[in-house]
Amino acid sequence: MRRGRLARIPNAPEAPCNAKRRSLLLGGGAGLALGSLPISADLFAQTTGEPIQDVYVPRAKYALLIGNRDYPNRKDIAPAHKNVRDLKDVLEYYEFKVSDYRDLDAEAMKRTLAEFGAQMRMVGESALPGGVAVVFYFCGHGFQSAGRNYLVPAGVDPSSEKALTQSLRLTEDILGTFPQHYPGISIALIDACRTDPSVRKGVDEFNQIAAPEGMLVFFATRAGRPALAPISPDRNTFFAGAVIDALRDANGETPIDDLFRIAAIECQARVKAEFDKAKLTILPQFPESTVNLRGKFKIRNRQLELDRSKPRPKMTLQAGKQVDFTKIEERWQVILVTLRPARLIRLCEEFERDFPGSEFSQQIKVNIIGARQALESQRSAGLSSDLFDEPAGDKGYRDDLIKALRGDKDAAHRIAIAYRDGTSGVVANPRRTEQWLRFAAELGNGIASWELSEIYNQSGQVGDAARFEKKALDLGYRPPPRLATRGY
Repeated sequence: MRRGRLARIPNAPEAPCNAKRRSLLLGGGAGLALGSLPISADLFAQTTGEPIQDVYVPRAKYALLIGNRDYPNRKDIAPAHKNVRDLKDVLEYYEFKVSDYRDLDAEAMKRTLAEFGAQMRMVGESALPGGVAVVFYFCGHGFQSAGRNYLVPAGVDPSSEKALTQSLRLTEDILGTFPQHYPGISIALIDACRTDPSVRKGVDEFNQIAAPEGMLVFFATRAGRPALAPISPDRNTFFAGAVIDALRDANGETPIDDLFRIAAIECQARVKAEFDKAKLTILPQFPESTVNLRGKFKIRNRQLELDRSKPRPKMTLQAGKQVDFTKIEERWQVILVTLRPARLIRLCEEFERDFPGSEFSQQIKVNIIGARQALESQRSAGLSSDLFDEPAGDKGYRDDLIKALRGDKDAAHRIAIAYRDGTSGVVANPRRTEQWLRFAAELGNGIASWELSEIYNQSGQVGDAARFEKKALDLGYRPPPRLATRGY
């Protein structure tokens, strides 16, 4: 299916990255590693002596950007080249070594990915823990078929019969070329549609995916939805524009996955504004991510690192008044380790009220949004908040617990799997498995919803099984072929 084009939307000029906003990047500090700060409220640190999450600041940074604009039958994507230029600019500010390409055909895409993947594997072998960050960005046509995501090379009509054989599979041909076990983070930004041109009626075979370990995959749109692009080459796509602005406005303190959550919210707001202006009524796109990271990764350059290394003043200026910086840090540390969504929302709102415009403001915003989603999901699943208070598990489990209570559907699913298999420092517990699968499903994890339906099928709870099977499909998950007897 062709990528969405908004022909009725006027070509409003894009707001430039002005010098003032860029200069703000140089003035912001970035957070200290948690291990160097006292965390009196840390439930787990009291019992293990360890911080909940490690913080990494990669120093070896690489990016591969591909912008495919040239497609036949008037299906070109006008903003593709501008997206690459602007994203390259902001990544180079953060000292990424950027390789950028435009209008690659199938063979050129495969060759470029193979060469880049080989280079990254060599870099990873000599890197310190958390020392490598890799970004892959693709802007072009895309689609899904039989539950797989495909990216379409330049020169191929995405609606043609040959698109399936000439396109690259996201998981096998692209993510599979990236090193998954080096100590660092790989980020895939997929600015493409996820619709299926062969589906005309019935159940769409769209699919959520689970990110490989050490990777963050950020889609411009949810499974089964188009990604929209203005028809002007002087504008960014809505997704790319939101990502670029989130990176430009960052201060080096906000973790990269939180920045992308901010970008997702901003992308949806921009699309809605355009739809309202053009009086369109189709469903707007909303970016979707899948994350499998241990610890937090923050992107900085040498200037931001230098600013952070300077001694902290006892007093700092916040919203025009002097504030004791120690109080800010102490309040922030309590927020970092809070394990109940309702309390987290209250603490974050009080923090922003008392310290507006602090270096933690971006994270406060993301925490509030994620905690509200977690609280709503907890209530929808009928779960007690006592579920979140267990002082159990290893460091990876505790890392996932913090993320899950801030709305991370993949972290919640990993906790469920830990209880199912008796891994990550917890004992196998079927009841806990079911509870965490329910929580993950309510957060939007289609894989968890399907796994929950299988549990209910085995126990004869037919009604619950059917409900969660439907929810899995609604969330964009295509069950595996062995479920053919159940209508799939």
